[in-house]
Amino acid sequence: MWRSVVVVLCAAVAVRADPLVIDGRNTTIGLALTEYFAGNTAETFTSITGHVIGALNSPSEEEDMDYFALIKEDVQKMVGTFINEQNIQQLEQYKDDLASLLDRYSHAPEDSSSYADKNTMANSLSTSIISNRFLIEAVEWPHSMMLHYADIASIHISVLHDAAQTYTSTPELPSYWWVDLDRQLDHYITYGRALENTFVDWRNDRMDCSYSECVKSLTRKTCYDVWTVTDKVAELTDACRAVHGMDTCDDHCQAYQISMNKEVTVFAYYYLGQAVDQWQALKEVSSEMASNARPTRK
Repeated sequence: MWRSVVVVLCAAVAVRADPLVIDGRNTTIGLALTEYFAGNTAETFTSITGHVIGALNSPSEEEDMDYFALIKEDVQKMVGTFINEQNIQQLEQYKDDLASLLDRYSHAPEDSSSYADKNTMANSLSTSIISNRFLIEAVEWPHSMMLHYADIASIHISVLHDAAQTYTSTPELPSYWWVDLDRQLDHYITYGRALENTFVDWRNDRMDCSYSECVKSLTRKTCYDVWTVTDKVAELTDACRAVHGMDTCDDHCQAYQISMNKEVTVFAYYYLGQAVDQWQALKEVSSEMASNARPTRK
């Protein structure tokens, strides 16, 4: 049954043969792994983790791209100075350890008496991420960590999913890794949805609109009413002046808010919402498998 569910999930999309480039702009780690979960890429688990490891590793002097610097710029466009700088710095220090753990897992044998196998390395990586995800969750400005959250969660999910598939010999004997995967999916989906759904409200709370009605006087030939938008995130003040009694600026604040909300919504869905949607689809499989799993491998 579980294999048929996976086939249905993957058959809904066409496999892309284009080379994968995690550039921090069009494609982040989270988006690349979302494509992988959906079956919308020709990449294998080993090959796609190779791309992820390349993005996680600190750039050399010859390399132009600093992945973490790029996604920091992306998110700053949406959150401005409301960013957890210290957490990002700590995460940048942790990412090299994460890259090493992911590399060791992706090349570990399924079984070995002399070397750490996938079972052991999956446990090490999972424990490491759970111990360090306070860096992306327990923060003052959680929306500033949105892209990092999608990336780290997707890496964690991808390893648990691969371990679950690796150690499932038959649909009737699913690995207990499906239970771990199902539990972590529940955590990531719940937090991810909340993060996505509250982003617009968070931005709106940092936008003010004021109205100043003209006070006529004998010395004033033309009297203007002023509507002023103050966006603390964009560090912008935008005023619209209208001759008293005219309605040319009545929708000034509303128009700005609608445009801003659309931009925020599109950003949140592109970088996080798509990933959460795919996690939700994957959970349909993991929940079924977890219900039949037995702790024979751990």
